[in-house]
Amino acid sequence: MNKVPLNISISQDLITSIFSDLIGTSISLAGFVLASLTIIVTFKDNITQKANANLSNVGEGNDNKNSSGIELLFSSKHYGRIVGVFTWAVFIYLLLFLVLSFLKLFIGKIDETFFVYLCIVPIVLITLTIFRSVLVLYRIIKLQLAR
Repeated sequence: MNKVPLNISISQDLITSIFSDLIGTSISLAGFVLASLTIIVTFKDNITQKANANLSNVGEGNDNKNSSGIELLFSSKHYGRIVGVFTWAVFIYLLLFLVLSFLKLFIGKIDETFFVYLCIVPIVLITLTIFRSVLVLYRIIKLQLAR
């Protein structure tokens, strides 16, 4: 079995470039998740208004036994958990934005042995957070399309 040596030269310029990319990515994703959260809250308000209108129509003989899956989701205990996932995602992205921005300012003072870790940890956090947010959003959309 042949060993393949993996020599990666990590310079301060490379780390600064990666930090810039991660900063831009984290703030962009924070905007995406915030927009998704706004849409979900708007759906909830719309469904609440429809439910109130339907309650006033029930006295007139209209019966609302056909609730969609999305209406059931927004009236269940899972709605709070969904909002929590998106809220924490926004906080994580904003925290990453701030931490990476400060690290970029002080990159000259940081020991080179930590450069790889300072890049890997934010990449993992960004990837896992966006995966979780997109998974929740996909399940909401799938529930809405199942009508």
